[in-house]
Amino acid sequence: MLPTLIIGLIIVFFAVFKIYSNSRRKSKSVAFFHPYCNAGGGGERVLWAAIRGMQKKFKDHKYYVYSGDCDATKEQILLKARQRFGIELDPTNVHFVYLHGRRLVEADLYPVCTMLGQALGGGLLAFEAWWRMVPDVFIDSMGYPLSLPLFRFAGSRVAAYVHYPTISCDMLDVVGSRQATFNNRSVIAQSNVLSLIKLIYYRLFALGYWLAGKAAHVVMVNGSWTQRHIASIWSRRDVSIVYPPCDVEAFLNIESVAENLLKDTKTVRLLSVGQIRPEKNHRLQIEVLHDVKDGLAKEGYNVELCIAGGCRNEEDRKRVEDLKKYAEKLKVSENLSWKVNVPYEDLVAELSKALISIHTMHNEHFGISVVEAMAASTIILSNDSGGPQMDIVKEYEKHCVGYLSITREEYATTILRIVEEGETKRNEIRKYARKSLTRFGEAAFETFWNKEIEKLV
Repeated sequence: MLPTLIIGLIIVFFAVFKIYSNSRRKSKSVAFFHPYCNAGGGGERVLWAAIRGMQKKFKDHKYYVYSGDCDATKEQILLKARQRFGIELDPTNVHFVYLHGRRLVEADLYPVCTMLGQALGGGLLAFEAWWRMVPDVFIDSMGYPLSLPLFRFAGSRVAAYVHYPTISCDMLDVVGSRQATFNNRSVIAQSNVLSLIKLIYYRLFALGYWLAGKAAHVVMVNGSWTQRHIASIWSRRDVSIVYPPCDVEAFLNIESVAENLLKDTKTVRLLSVGQIRPEKNHRLQIEVLHDVKDGLAKEGYNVELCIAGGCRNEEDRKRVEDLKKYAEKLKVSENLSWKVNVPYEDLVAELSKALISIHTMHNEHFGISVVEAMAASTIILSNDSGGPQMDIVKEYEKHCVGYLSITREEYATTILRIVEEGETKRNEIRKYARKSLTRFGEAAFETFWNKEIEKLV
C-alpha cells in the first residue's frame, strides 16, 4: 500500500510540475543561468557577448539572466559589463531574475564533498530559478549540471556552454594516481583507503554528471581540452567548439610601450590577469618572481609583477591577503603590485606596459586572458597544458607565438631567456602571435554561437 501511495504522489508531483511550467513559460524568452553574472571574469564575458550577439540576430526575443547578485541593480551590472569588457548591451530587452539562494553554491559551505555539495546546491538554486520564471530557451553558462534536466523536464529547450567540466578524466587520474593538488588534499593522497573512497565517490559523481549531460539539446564548449573531456564523460558526439569571445580588435589597438620602458627604466614588467582563485596558482607566480629577481639583477634589470584579478567574495579577498603575506615572506613585496577588480581602462594600461604576461593555471580550460595578452603585444608565458597548449600558444606559419612552462624552474628560466633574446626576436614573436588570433575574435564567437542557438530559438 505504502509503495503505491509514494508512486502516486510522485506522479502527481511531476504532473503538477509540468502543468505549472507550461502555464508560466514566457514565449520568445531566452534565459541564462549565471548566478555570478557580476563577477567580471572570462565566463561573464561569454555571457554578455552572447546576449549582445543574440540581440542583433534574434531581435524579437527577450533575454533574462538568473543572477545571485541581489545587491546590484540592472544598471550597475550592465555598467560593469561595459567598464570591464567594453560590451554595450541594449538594456530594453535584458532583464534580471534575482535568486536569493546563491549561498547554496558557494564552496566554503561544503568543507567535504565540495563538488557534490555545489552540484546539489546548484540544483536547488535552479529550482528557485524555475519557480521565478520558466523560459522558452534555457542556457546554463556556469556549469551547474542539475539545472539541465530540471528545465528540460519543464519543457524548455536546453543548451549548455561548458567552460570547465565539473568532473574530468584528469581529476579521476589524479585521485587514482594519488597526486596531491588543490582539489586533492595530501591527507587523502597519502592514504590508500581515503583515495579509494574518493575514487568511488568521483566515479559515482561522474555517472550522475553523464545523466545530467544527456538532458541538453545543444552542447557547446570553449576549446579542444574541454571538448575532449565532455565528449568522453557525456558520451556525446555533438559537442561543438565555440571559442570564447576575446576582444581581439580592441587589444590589437593597444599601443605597447613595454620595450621603451625596458630601455628607459631597466625594469622587466610582468603581468598576471585572472580571478583570484586557488586553481589560478598565483602562489607559483610569486615564487617565480622571487627566483628571477636576482638573475635579472645580475643583468642590470629590476623586475615588477602586477597581479590584476577579480575577487568574487570574502574568501577570494582573504586569499589576496594570504598571498601578500607569502610575498613578504619571500621578500618580494616591493616588486609586487595588485589591481583587484581592475576596470577595463586600467587593465588596458597595464597590458600596454607589460613585457611578459604570465599564466600559471594547470589545465586551464581555455584562457581568454592568454589571447588578450598576446593581442596586446605582451610575450605570453603560459602553463604547458589545457587550452593554452592545445588551442592558443601553438606555432603559426611555423613561427613561435609564445612560451609554455610547467615547473617553477622552467618559468624562471624562460623569463630570463625572453629578456636575453632581445627586442628583434620579441617583435617577431609579437607579429605572429597577433596574426594567429583572428579565430578568437568576438565576430567569430557571435557567428558560431548564433549558429548553435538557432537550433533552439
